[in-house]
Amino acid sequence: MPARRRRVVDPTAALLTAYAASARINQYLVERLPRAIWRVPPPGGKGRTIAALVAHLHNCGLRYLERTDPEGVPGELDRSRVTPAQAARALGAKGRAAVRIVGAALANGHRIVGFPHDAAQYLAYYMTHDAHHRGQIVQLARQLGHPISQQTMIGMWQWARRAAEFTFPSGAAAPGAK
Repeated sequence: MPARRRRVVDPTAALLTAYAASARINQYLVERLPRAIWRVPPPGGKGRTIAALVAHLHNCGLRYLERTDPEGVPGELDRSRVTPAQAARALGAKGRAAVRIVGAALANGHRIVGFPHDAAQYLAYYMTHDAHHRGQIVQLARQLGHPISQQTMIGMWQWARRAAEFTFPSGAAAPGAK
């Protein structure tokens, strides 16, 4: 029996693809949230609304990207005014900017300006940050009487599908594409 050839994985492409999936999952969740709970205060009146959580999820990390390369970096979202459609568009723009800027930093051995760790850790940090806040959004939706559908919950774990849906920056192929 012939030996199987092992597929060589490009770690940069793998990391950028993982981030692309995570960024798309942010959009995917926002696109499927019940509109009725977008600005409803959390039970007990303390904490962020879903709109505020999504704005925070988007706004975090923007300054580092902007300082590194401002081209294509979207502006911050106003948590008291943002609509779900605006949030979904902004999250897509942020994802594309991050893939472009961090991809270049990884390729050139540069850091993300102002971020205390290397470019790979920037992506890992923000994937973790985003997952934390997605969990808060899902929990808050449940507390407000509008649990996220099972189909959406399953879809949030379909990383390959979400990565394939991600729109990579214009002129840039998806990581690993030949």
